[in-house]
Amino acid sequence: MHLNRRWLAWPAVLAVAFVAPARANRGDDLARIHLEALGGRERVTALAAVRATGYVLQGGKRVNFYMIAARPSKLRLEMEGGSRTMVQAYDGVDAPWEFDTGKWPPRYIAMAENSARTFVADAEFDDPLVSAETRGYAFDFGGEVQGDGRPMLRVLVTRNLKEQFSLLLDAETYLIAMRVERRSSVGGRPIQIVTRFDDYRPVEGVLLAHKVTVAVDGQMTQQSIIESIEPNPRTTVDTFTRPKAAAPKQ
Repeated sequence: MHLNRRWLAWPAVLAVAFVAPARANRGDDLARIHLEALGGRERVTALAAVRATGYVLQGGKRVNFYMIAARPSKLRLEMEGGSRTMVQAYDGVDAPWEFDTGKWPPRYIAMAENSARTFVADAEFDDPLVSAETRGYAFDFGGEVQGDGRPMLRVLVTRNLKEQFSLLLDAETYLIAMRVERRSSVGGRPIQIVTRFDDYRPVEGVLLAHKVTVAVDGQMTQQSIIESIEPNPRTTVDTFTRPKAAAPKQ
């Protein structure tokens, strides 16, 4: 999720002193404005978990889902389509796991490496502009651009000096309208993924997107519609951890 961060050599120190701080500060300022637009730090912090239900449209099919997410990066996703049920989860510590009735015999197993890497990234509860300083994110202002026929502000996001993507903020609301990133396909081919966020509604005073659309190289691949979100549901360790195999009978 990747362009390498640019490093400036010593002869460019003067340029950095006069130019780079202005760009970096603009990106940081947009992050602060975005946090206020969401509902403010106090409300965002108070919303520590959500339970959401809805459906995903993909390849002409509809799959219902049930999701529980909690700060900082715990996620449980249950999907039902036809007679098949899949559960995927990550407790923020151990490897993500899954249970799929479409595979026989269904078992609680570790996710494949590529799927696990993506699931862990998607499990982050807060968007990249929230509490960035404690999560390894850095920002640069990428200028004003046009997206979906309206003005947007581009923020270049770099994490841990290696992962990079762009966030496009609506110039009027300062909410995230798009995320643009490059990944490698299963076959190793570079692809561009654009995720659109729409239909923001308040949940305990925090604006959350209720419609998420993903396009790969310009072709829409899936659309998620969230029908309801419950704030701060009760969760336990068992909500996210992988169940242990039953002991053999004596």
